Amino acid sequence: MSDLLSPTAARAALSEPPRAERPAPSAARPLAQAPLRIRTGHSYHVYFTIALGQRNARFVERAMTPLNRYFAFADSFALTPEPGFDAIHAWNAVPLLTRRPFILTFEDYMPRTPDDRRIPWVERALTRILLGDRCRGLVATSDYALRQFRWQHRANPRLPELLAKTERLYPVTPPRRDRPKPHSDRLRLLFVGRDFMRKGGPALMEAHARLRAQGVPVETTVVSALQWSPRDYIGPPDAAYVAECHARLDQEGVIWHRSLPSAEVHRLMDAADYLIFPTFHDTFGFVTLEAFAGATPVIASDTCVLPELIVPGENGFLLPFENDGIGKWAWLYRQAEAGYLEAYRAQAGRLAEGLVKTLGRAWDGRRDYEQLSAGALAAAQTRFHPDTARRRLEILYERFRA
Repeated sequence: MSDLLSPTAARAALSEPPRAERPAPSAARPLAQAPLRIRTGHSYHVYFTIALGQRNARFVERAMTPLNRYFAFADSFALTPEPGFDAIHAWNAVPLLTRRPFILTFEDYMPRTPDDRRIPWVERALTRILLGDRCRGLVATSDYALRQFRWQHRANPRLPELLAKTERLYPVTPPRRDRPKPHSDRLRLLFVGRDFMRKGGPALMEAHARLRAQGVPVETTVVSALQWSPRDYIGPPDAAYVAECHARLDQEGVIWHRSLPSAEVHRLMDAADYLIFPTFHDTFGFVTLEAFAGATPVIASDTCVLPELIVPGENGFLLPFENDGIGKWAWLYRQAEAGYLEAYRAQAGRLAEGLVKTLGRAWDGRRDYEQLSAGALAAAQTRFHPDTARRRLEILYERFRA
């Protein structure tokens, strides 16, 4: 493992194979022949973005970034030296140690070298591979991802070449219902997120307490492992404050589950009136699509991709948020700076205030709830239906035969 990660070995792996050694294109293979064997990963992202039942593909699913458990920067590349596939469709990671062509779906930075772990020579080397012949296409999961991508390469004179390979294709998930639902007999809320602090759990706990004090019959279910580390890129890096926030799960009307099977989470989504997603940073937030699939409106932070998914008053509501020019939290990657905890607390307070106002109005206007539910379901049945992405990916995969 140390040989693989030495500077010499790493630089060699990040180099494109010499052109003379590349196999001849397989354009002679007719479409009527066997489907392409597409190497991909097996993380949960794959089932929203890649393995969607394409008719011209058979997926070979294996781990692609095993070194990431040891080194954070290692999620920027995938080591795929093994045989047994025709092409690669990767998630976030540039394929190395192979001459096979690839398509790459990404959620923000590409190469994946965000500000908290940027290694300039790795970024340059991986970008050269993206500009090479093996890269047959780049798929951004959102307009937010495209903005981040353009900003990342703003000083690169070859940015137009990168953009010429790039298109946007939203993640998708199958609808679980075929009709909207009525409001329940109370205000049923659901929060789902392993990282309670990053996903804005403290804001929801504050809002829940205030709504209860106002006499709103709110019931909040939280599914979260409460995962946290003082080194988290959101944090906050204050164990006492985190413990204080976790303690607020023990209040009347809050039900907490550390973990549940996916089917049970979907059952809770279908029973909830709203999914609450006051996140500080999510490059996509697949849970939003899962809620729409159950005709459940979403109330979320107005940050990252979420304004692209949620149309206020149609399929949910957005909460005010302090963003930078790209559309992510202005304090992102600044957890070591003085004032970070205060900035986190202040933003959590604004989210809580937004939730109290939004949910109070929603409760008072619950007779109109079915229209919101219909809007959420319509999004699942159109923009985020698997057929939409599946057809486009089938077309992109034919580039592997050229």
